[in-house]
Amino acid sequence: MNNLDVIILCGGKGQRLRPITENIPKPMVQIREKPILSYIIDYLSNNEISNFHIASGYKHEIVNNYINENYDSLNANVVNSGDVDIINRIKDCGKFIDNDFLVLYGDTISDVNIKKLIKKHSNSNMLATMTVWPMRSQFGLVNFDESGKVLSFVEKPILDKFMNIGYFYFDKKILEIMQDFDNWEIFLNYMVEAGILNAFKHQGLHITVNTIEELSLAEKNIDNIVFGDIK
Repeated sequence: MNNLDVIILCGGKGQRLRPITENIPKPMVQIREKPILSYIIDYLSNNEISNFHIASGYKHEIVNNYINENYDSLNANVVNSGDVDIINRIKDCGKFIDNDFLVLYGDTISDVNIKKLIKKHSNSNMLATMTVWPMRSQFGLVNFDESGKVLSFVEKPILDKFMNIGYFYFDKKILEIMQDFDNWEIFLNYMVEAGILNAFKHQGLHITVNTIEELSLAEKNIDNIVFGDIK
């Protein structure tokens, strides 16, 4: 996997994490005194990935300084695109990429099996693969009959729906197609309509930090990912 590049999206403002993100970008929010971005880089490095493109924007200098001070031996390129849509950050990083590549959200920590993701993509004959994860209900779900008699109750079950958690695998050819788009969501929908987007089911652990509540949960659960086996 030494030829595989990875783009980590780190340009967002993290509005829902205010006031923490008033002075730092969201990927620099700390979980047990370590930035989210650092967890992501360390996990990928342990999976033999060595070419990093950090797509920055909001508070760019903080991300840039952190990478320079803590990952000076890493082949890491910090690309500042300013306040733009996600797809423009990817296109800016793409100028430095000649291989297939991954795209990760900078607020998401997962123990995704990179080798299985690559294999799933290779077997799909599609240009892109999105990693998905089964959604968890935040509430207990109740089933009952027409009379109102409760038949079952399940506390916060895993649902039969899946959510996008990033960890996209893109064929290098996708960068040419991206040039015609300026909006990430529209581009994702285009790939669906064009039949070029594959899905890889991640059944392992997953943490997204969008809110103060999710940050609190991450503090409790981070050990399960950081010290889990890389299969």
